Amino acid sequence: MKVEAQMLKELQGPRAQLGRLERAIHSELGSLSSGVEPLLEEVRAGVAALFPEAGGTRLAPKEHEAQHEKLLQSLDGLEEVLEALQLAARSGRSPSAARGGG
Repeated sequence: MKVEAQMLKELQGPRAQLGRLERAIHSELGSLSSGVEPLLEEVRAGVAALFPEAGGTRLAPKEHEAQHEKLLQSLDGLEEVLEALQLAARSGRSPSAARGGG
């Protein structure tokens, strides 16, 4: 029973959720997904800092709060870029055209 609970926790954990998000992004956007890779890297780093693997070092409360705020900002930026790229992908236009630049 403990093994099943651990597996369920890992399936629902932040790293697993991020993995599912990344797969969905790549599936939906195809080659356009390269446009969000820098933001995904920021999100990966934030998740790794806030949710260290077993045996990893946990952040002090103030560091945790600062990293949490940084992660939220990265997620907000990711959301904005994803919306623009989704519009571009659905309309068949390039990302610059979706922003009015092309």
